[in-house]
Amino acid sequence: MVKTERFISIEQTNLILLTIRLISVTGGIFWAIMPQLYTVNCNKLYLIFIYNVIIAIYALFFIVRFFVQKKDDKTCFFCLFTFLFDELVISYFIYATGGETSPFYSGYFVIISFTAFILGTRMAIITALFGGVSFVFANSYYGIGLYNILEYVYKIAPFFIIAYPTGILSDIAEKHIKEIDTLNDTLNAKNKELEESLNKIESMQKQLLKREKEKVFLELTENVAHRFRNPLMSIGGMADLIEKKIKNTDNESNIKKYVEHIKIESKKLSILLDNLLQMSDTSIELKFASIQKITNKVLEELQDKINSYNITIKKDVDEKIPPTRIDERKLYIALRNIIDESLESMKSGGTLTIKVIHSKEEKDGMIEISIKDTGLGIPKEILENIFQPFKSGGDVKKGVALPIAKHSIELIGGVLQIESKVGEGTVFKILLPV
Repeated sequence: MVKTERFISIEQTNLILLTIRLISVTGGIFWAIMPQLYTVNCNKLYLIFIYNVIIAIYALFFIVRFFVQKKDDKTCFFCLFTFLFDELVISYFIYATGGETSPFYSGYFVIISFTAFILGTRMAIITALFGGVSFVFANSYYGIGLYNILEYVYKIAPFFIIAYPTGILSDIAEKHIKEIDTLNDTLNAKNKELEESLNKIESMQKQLLKREKEKVFLELTENVAHRFRNPLMSIGGMADLIEKKIKNTDNESNIKKYVEHIKIESKKLSILLDNLLQMSDTSIELKFASIQKITNKVLEELQDKINSYNITIKKDVDEKIPPTRIDERKLYIALRNIIDESLESMKSGGTLTIKVIHSKEEKDGMIEISIKDTGLGIPKEILENIFQPFKSGGDVKKGVALPIAKHSIELIGGVLQIESKVGEGTVFKILLPV
């Protein structure tokens, strides 16, 4: 039965039952040999012998229990047999301590309740019947007749009154336990199916991610090849021209012009390679650094462009912001690329506003760096792809400055946002964790 498997088959429960039985028998022996309870049916040496036999049998039960299969009908019958033996022990103590008036009479109720709870109604009725018979035999020495037959019936009837309803409740509990086990099995099966489905979804996601990476890589390769082709062709053409000019002993000024063109194209290739290397760099080195100093450094390096484009710089920096734990180089690259793009959008002049404040939008506390220009703004179709390498929208091809900026900010745990309106300008917002 399920309750037997859950309860009596547990090793700890087996040990507890053995302990209870040993304590009960030992207490019963001391009770029986008390002088005021001593009867002709009780010999102390005989009691000690009986005590040793009972203890040995209980120890044997304890050992045999480990060899009885937990999910076999043998378990039920073995447990029933041990409870019937308990009733025999109780009957013996009743016999040795005065018959029906013995205090050991209440032991029947304990055994019958245990049987009903663990083994169910049928086994509980058998235990109650066996207890009633053994109780009668235990009192046969003191005499049984018509004068006291009703008294014995009154004593035995509670055995069945306890056994039947307790057994019914136990059987109902067993039914619910089986239903719960069935539901658990169903739930486990569904969980297994769900886990398999999740594994399939994860596998599909990995495949999609792999394909997406391959697609991005192919697009990047195509764009890089396109970007390299023009400078290389230009360099090759300039080299041919130089060779011809040297053969024709052309003047030195023309040769210098071609050499300068080669230098410019070579520099473009070098910058492009540096950008690609930066996009592939995922290493970070966190340390405390001043965002204000990094911003000032970028503006100093771009000062010539600021002056040539006649751009006004406005700064609103919260001086209370302490040094922040960031990757200084990654933030420098991001700020330089963003500010440089903003400057390029204002070649005819304008205003660049840089703010460094504590963000009020984020609950967890963030540092907000906003870079606002008054340039021409970015069209919506270009803005959608602004952070994709070499691509902005339609036939427009861009570089990797802004994708690198986004990549760098995300590596240090930040967020890069962009808002733009054509004719009004663009705002870049960087949110960094404190």
